[in-house]
Amino acid sequence: MLLLDSALEVIPRELASHPQVVKTARRYGLRPEEMVLDAGLHWKAMRSLEGWWRRGRPDIVHLSLLNLLEKRPVLEGKVEVYMHVQDGRVFAFAPDVRVPKNYDRFKGLMAQLLRDNRVPPSGRPLAWRVADSLRDFLGDRRIIVFSEGGASSDTLSVLREASSLGVPVGFGAFPRGDFSDEVKSLALKYYRIREGEPLKSWDVACSVANAYYEL
Repeated sequence: MLLLDSALEVIPRELASHPQVVKTARRYGLRPEEMVLDAGLHWKAMRSLEGWWRRGRPDIVHLSLLNLLEKRPVLEGKVEVYMHVQDGRVFAFAPDVRVPKNYDRFKGLMAQLLRDNRVPPSGRPLAWRVADSLRDFLGDRRIIVFSEGGASSDTLSVLREASSLGVPVGFGAFPRGDFSDEVKSLALKYYRIREGEPLKSWDVACSVANAYYEL
């Protein structure tokens, strides 16, 4: 079981009337609430947000999911993939979900997911809300977290330990800063891989995806 801890969110209400947000919404023919917050488009507007430095990077989520999904362990149902978002909700992905390779299409899909709590709106869901908070999602369990500040290990050993304990493994899919207080309060252990070499989120996702083939 794998969890992406992301800061994915739609345009917050307090930014909906910001000139930069209004301009980009018009460019795409959308209402502000139909767009995900994207630092590439909204960097001026989002600087007023609390913890802005860890928000507004849906591209990190996109690249991480592309490295995880459509892999045999996921397609065969051996690995469940979940995503934790800015407002605390947790979403599940179906084993056969195909994430759009086009970035704009991906953002549109994520905006729909955040708005409707599932995609597609009807029929069999390919992604859907499973909990309103990480604590509700975990229940009596905790989570093992990949972090540069953790104990040194290798990816396969971490996955084996998590499997034996029956707990999820998580990693950050945000640009900067620490994990949220909620994540830290529920972390069982922290591990760093590749001797603490600074890794991008999608590098961790790739390492995890490869390790699952050997698990």
